[in-house]
Amino acid sequence: MTGSNKPAESDVIILESTGGISYTCVLVSVSENSFTIKLADGCESGTYRVFVKRGDRKKQIGTTYINIVEGIDFTPDAGTTVYGVVSTADGPVQGVVVSDGVEVSVTDERGIYQLQSEKKWGYVFISVPSGYEVPAEGVLPRFYKMMKGDAATTERVDFSLTEVEGQDNYKVFMLGDMHLANRTGDLGQFMDFTEDLNSYRALHQHEKMYAITLGDMTWDLYWYSNSYALPEYLNTINNQVKGLQIFHTIGNHDYDYKAMSDEEAGSRFMDYIAPTYYSFNIGKVHYVVLDDIDCSNYDGTTSRDYEKRVSAEQLSWLSKDLAYVDKSTPLVVVMHAQLFYPSQTEGFKIDHDVLNTTQLLDVLDGYKVHFVTGHTHLSFNVTPEDDVTGGREVYEHNAGAICASWWWSGYLTPGVHISPDGTPGGYSVWDVNGTDIEWIYKATGWTEDYQFRSYDLNNVHFSMADVPQMPAGVPTSYLMFY
Repeated sequence: MTGSNKPAESDVIILESTGGISYTCVLVSVSENSFTIKLADGCESGTYRVFVKRGDRKKQIGTTYINIVEGIDFTPDAGTTVYGVVSTADGPVQGVVVSDGVEVSVTDERGIYQLQSEKKWGYVFISVPSGYEVPAEGVLPRFYKMMKGDAATTERVDFSLTEVEGQDNYKVFMLGDMHLANRTGDLGQFMDFTEDLNSYRALHQHEKMYAITLGDMTWDLYWYSNSYALPEYLNTINNQVKGLQIFHTIGNHDYDYKAMSDEEAGSRFMDYIAPTYYSFNIGKVHYVVLDDIDCSNYDGTTSRDYEKRVSAEQLSWLSKDLAYVDKSTPLVVVMHAQLFYPSQTEGFKIDHDVLNTTQLLDVLDGYKVHFVTGHTHLSFNVTPEDDVTGGREVYEHNAGAICASWWWSGYLTPGVHISPDGTPGGYSVWDVNGTDIEWIYKATGWTEDYQFRSYDLNNVHFSMADVPQMPAGVPTSYLMFY
């Protein structure tokens, strides 16, 4: 802060936590470019909104993350560039896997980890261990933190955990494509979904619950023209969903189409949401979130020339992550684009849809794997033959879409909210009991018992007159498919 923007020495700084608790802090000193405060008693590590109070007036000047650390009798090993302590209020936690997206380490008996990190991605994250949760900022679980120094600087980054019960039996909501863009009535239709989700949660309020998005929370083509991007998505969902930690997956529409590289295209997701790949544990299941959208060919235009591929760097990281996961542990691997796809032209033959599927399966060899994907706006389950998987035990759930196609159905035909294959907009509900996993698709606005409707096509008629607002340029053959 400089000039007239800097606080006066007589001002008071107020820190407001995400939980709405305010802490009044005294200014210790003010210079031309910075100011120093004394934290109020009770302040804990976390994200705070920062206000300057002058007399009766209060003005927000930004947000900040405060990391409160206690000194430890520890000297990092030679070559260590980031280290820290993972602990609960009761003390350190041993055996927590920590990574910078390249290197992987684990905490010792004192809860201390060390990484020889080149700080490529600028963050460090923990694979949340079974029986614990991390603090949340709105719906976002804060399992990662940004590093401050360059690759030559050794710095300390700590993590706090809370021990929880109820992870032997819990629910996971798999939330497919949302495509929020503040157009064609999508925000109103999205509220129908969140009200449905909240009502369902209320019916099961005594059960532990988590959620994972499957990508495409937003619609990149409208980030700039319609001023609705990842920050607006977070504001929308945080206002409508409370008390639910939602882990996020990046989709092709969550990349910045104006970028000129894959890293640049995904940077806003990492700034606002989470790393594009990471892992965590809930109960007896290990979850892995991967990014299978490669935007290396982006040229800054709306051409958005991406390929479906899991990068070699992710595969290297995944092999290191799984070194700490027993082969008997079920894996749930979440990506945006489908791994397999039943061909409708070759007798529904199932084949690879991600370019380097074989390499991914090689890394996962020996594990029982459930893949969960979105992207298609369809609902199908795939159990590929041995000649496709190399004999590995693989199951893919392509889990439908929350939005269905609400820029068409639900907008052009109010009350008719369906995906291209006729699946209603909705989400999957997984019940996890130990290592047993069951799932069901729940249509928005319907009970779990509602699974399908059948029609006598001899008595079904459809014509263009049924959709009077349909754009004239859409081919009739395409319309009939939808």
